[in-house]
Amino acid sequence: MSVFIVSRVDIEDPERMAAYMQAAPATVAAFGGTYIVRSGNIEVVEGDQRCDRVVVLEFPTREQALAWYHSQDYRPLRDARWEAAKASIMLVG
Repeated sequence: MSVFIVSRVDIEDPERMAAYMQAAPATVAAFGGTYIVRSGNIEVVEGDQRCDRVVVLEFPTREQALAWYHSQDYRPLRDARWEAAKASIMLVG
């Protein structure tokens, strides 16, 4: 059963975040993941959940999703993202 990583992102440093967004897809693909949603085109229809960007990744298994997130390949990008943005990231499924 597929699992999803859902991220709500508020960007503080657009230049650094652009570099992250360019490099991250190769690491996702290396662990069997695909992007379902990767957009800043957000319309809140209920509640007050504003953010700059929403990203949804799909992985075949929970183990692959967590292996990607904790991998040596992704770690430097994750650290760069921490400096460029604030995010809430959830593993669902």
